[in-house]
Amino acid sequence: MKNILPSVYLVLFCIVLNTSLKAQSTPGLYLTYTDHSGASNFVNYWKNGQTMKLTDGKNFAEALDIAVSGDDEYVAGYVNNNEGEPVAHYWKNGKATVLTDGKTYAKAVALTASGSDVHVIGNNGPIAMYWKNGIATKMGEEITLTDIVVAAGEVYISGYQIDDNGDYVATYWKNGQATKLATANPGSEANGIAVSGTDVYVAGKGKNENGKETILATGTSAKAISVSGNDVYVAGFERNPEGINIAVSWKNGQPTRLTDGKEGAGVSAMSVSGQDVYVAGYLEGKATYWKNGNAVYLPDVIGNITGTFIK
Repeated sequence: MKNILPSVYLVLFCIVLNTSLKAQSTPGLYLTYTDHSGASNFVNYWKNGQTMKLTDGKNFAEALDIAVSGDDEYVAGYVNNNEGEPVAHYWKNGKATVLTDGKTYAKAVALTASGSDVHVIGNNGPIAMYWKNGIATKMGEEITLTDIVVAAGEVYISGYQIDDNGDYVATYWKNGQATKLATANPGSEANGIAVSGTDVYVAGKGKNENGKETILATGTSAKAISVSGNDVYVAGFERNPEGINIAVSWKNGQPTRLTDGKEGAGVSAMSVSGQDVYVAGYLEGKATYWKNGNAVYLPDVIGNITGTFIK
């Protein structure tokens, strides 16, 4: 049988522009977000215009990613215990699964669902972790995991690891086997991953070492990536001369600037559904998403949108 090796693409990125609207119900739109206003300790997620609470608010907690499979809704995050240590959790339809023992700092930062399996990544103290249906696998120390996707039964994870000189090296893992994507000098990151057929796409920043690199712009950082048909979408930011981050999305390397550089902005996630492109993060400290370039903020949420899913 002929072996078909996947192509790997390391994508780097750019940004700027738009107007703000108040969030309204959008069928099939799911968001996780953090609230830094001090008014809420809950794990919340946003479902079709409604706020859904997953915790009782007695301890500080945050939601960091979301996935939907059929009628099941999954959220990754953490809840502080009574000693103030974050404990990694994920929730399925509101029911919590505790992933760590609370003895050290731990968070679940991203997840995906494939069939009946739930795949989660995060950390337990200094150790990068991958959990499948709650069963832990240690990925190693001095590693940061950022995103996860399952395609054709294969598990792909993006992230970066520290080399012997203390520099970050962009890396992705397929079924636990690491591939370095960029040189460590001056440091590199892999922040998002997508798979289409035999092709693996990774978004981040750095100088290419392995794989096919697409440079979107210098001085930028790619935070999320999505592939739809033959189109590749990337979201991230660039920093203007005044030191203000400008949010941007790219379609096949062509930028759409989402902010004008007058107010600070950040990007954490993106999703694509048909012709609609959703980019999520914050603008002026408010949890914000952009639909096809139009900014929409979540009412009364001072914080950041951390995850998106379109059903």
